[in-house]
Amino acid sequence: MKKIKFWMAGAAATMLTAMAGCGGGGDEAHEPPTLTATLPTSATAGVPVTITGITATNTTTLTVDWGDGTQDAPATIPTSLSHTYAATAACVKAGLCTIDVAVLGWGQAVEQKGSVVVSPAPTLAATLPATGTAGVPYTITGVAAANGTALSIDWGDGTKEKPAVSSTSLTHTYATSGSYAIGMVLTGSNGSSAEQKGSITIVDPAVLALTATLPTSGVTGTGVNITGITVSNGTALSVDWGDLTKDAADVTSTTLTHAYAATGTYTIAMTLTGPAGSTPVTKTGSITIDTPELFINRYISGSSNNKALEIYNPTGQAVDLSYYVVELWSNGRGPAYTTPVATGATPTAALHLSGTLPPGSTKLIVNYQATLAGLTSVTGSIPGRNDNPTGTSDVTAFNGDDVVLLLKSATADTGTAPRACARDTAGVTACTVVDSFGVLGKRPTTGASWGGTATPAIRHTLHRKLGIGKGSVPTATAADPWWDPTAEYDVLDADSLTGLGSR
Repeated sequence: MKKIKFWMAGAAATMLTAMAGCGGGGDEAHEPPTLTATLPTSATAGVPVTITGITATNTTTLTVDWGDGTQDAPATIPTSLSHTYAATAACVKAGLCTIDVAVLGWGQAVEQKGSVVVSPAPTLAATLPATGTAGVPYTITGVAAANGTALSIDWGDGTKEKPAVSSTSLTHTYATSGSYAIGMVLTGSNGSSAEQKGSITIVDPAVLALTATLPTSGVTGTGVNITGITVSNGTALSVDWGDLTKDAADVTSTTLTHAYAATGTYTIAMTLTGPAGSTPVTKTGSITIDTPELFINRYISGSSNNKALEIYNPTGQAVDLSYYVVELWSNGRGPAYTTPVATGATPTAALHLSGTLPPGSTKLIVNYQATLAGLTSVTGSIPGRNDNPTGTSDVTAFNGDDVVLLLKSATADTGTAPRACARDTAGVTACTVVDSFGVLGKRPTTGASWGGTATPAIRHTLHRKLGIGKGSVPTATAADPWWDPTAEYDVLDADSLTGLGSR
């Protein structure tokens, strides 16, 4: 008989066929084929798996059926064969594939079979932000690791970690700014792995800046203002007024207002905060809140004799004006005189007030020679003529380098001697100066006015700035002898009566 060799799908086989007329006896000398090999018992989808140690004798043909529909038939018999299982193969999805190795020769085919457990390949997903800030925790989110046994991460700054494979987020803080490469690796069985890579740019924290002018004085019931607010890189602005009141303000605010209910000294603290990692900036200042008192609201130095003073009542009740007197000191009794204020010196003009001034109201004192209709037609205004009705002096006869005082007595002026705020032979008065326009005993350079070369006190209307709720008594030193009214007054055009009669 003659041996006929056939290849059959998935296995090897031999068939003996008797052929008539064939010579006998000679074929029995052929040896049957032999096969040895080491078959893998486990594999991972996507990772090559190898049959090793293949040896075969008495054969010239070797075939392998990997169990996933793939068959190999190398031209020569190798010592090893590799194959990669696809995750989509039916046997891989089932979790078990059968390997069938066969050799063909004379006689029966020889096979070696084995089962290989195929595990799914590791998968790793994560969201890596592209930017961060030095000193601020940076977080990788959406970490999803599957089919792996170990997770590792290299943050790119020399720091490496091995978090649990169950982690859903990972956090790291970079000490300095720069660009870093991040590498995540999930290790699985059979040398399999999955990676996630990304780069991050770390920037320095924002530098915050805050400037503002804090009020230093005020009165109860009248708002004080923080002005000139400017911020850089801030996201939130807050103010602690020091009286248990705290306000949150928009970072675009340029002015903030607050009214104190009680007298006392308070500490104002403004705080600007910014993005994560930035250092908050705080600006503090002290403010003294006093009891409200009448003060000069407007100083009107218009054309010719169009001059006036406006007195304002910031208190919450009507004020008896008979306790008050207005004095004009021409040239401030300054350097043009032998002494700053000579013993026994008296003001150029004095006007004792009378009547009452309702809360939040004004009283206008007008030069008796004024012609401007907006001044002469004000209801309730009083002429600024000196207390001697036959005299020509007027407390509003100022020309920019004079001093105007508003004084208050402990007793009301009854119109009989001694009059309130009367001065003795030494020029001393028992009254208190509650407001002063100019510095008594000083005068600007000859021909100029308070405020210097801009001469704001000549032919201008000066309106007390909002937020100022109390008069002041300015002083001068040898180093700084001149007073600038623009610190407390807004300067308007000559003969401007805008807002007259209101604060």
